[in-house]
Amino acid sequence: MMINETLNAEEGMNFERSGIGAVIMDMQANLLHAVNASEELKRSIILKVEIMKALGVPACLTEQVPEKLGSTIPEIINHCQDYPVFNKSSFSAFGCDQFNQWIKDCNISHLLVSGIETPICIYQTCIDALRENLKVTIISDCIGARRGKDAETVIYQLRSFGCYVVPLEAVIYAILRNSNHENFRTISKMVSQRG
Repeated sequence: MMINETLNAEEGMNFERSGIGAVIMDMQANLLHAVNASEELKRSIILKVEIMKALGVPACLTEQVPEKLGSTIPEIINHCQDYPVFNKSSFSAFGCDQFNQWIKDCNISHLLVSGIETPICIYQTCIDALRENLKVTIISDCIGARRGKDAETVIYQLRSFGCYVVPLEAVIYAILRNSNHENFRTISKMVSQRG
């Protein structure tokens, strides 16, 4: 099966309430310091985490060889106390058996991807997710890279394979669907306080 056959373009960005899961990749100081607009990225990731909690969306973190590169930065890990953290040596999260088990245990069919670095770990994770017949949404304001042009090229390629690439607010309101959602006021307040 071709990768781009895993998604039907006519269905649009349709978020079913069940089956959504979020991964936050490799937000480690030794990687983050070289990423453009890292402070803004940190704030966006923290907002994503808080909103995923409010929506009851299962989420996890990955760390790339933490024994060499260190742990997830405290500003983020402090908001993720209940999230599993998967150590990996592969660039793709799917190279980690515990991550694959988490996907199965949580019945995830649509993966929301954020973190760093876009041309490497984000790219390879998205490709593997599509190979596993998962829907993939890359949250465009929650990813980072050292080289902007490389990231643009990779995002273009991933879109052509069938990944959705949209900002956090578009994802949030697609999940909420309407203002009748029980957490609409809480979440819309969180979004409105964003800089």
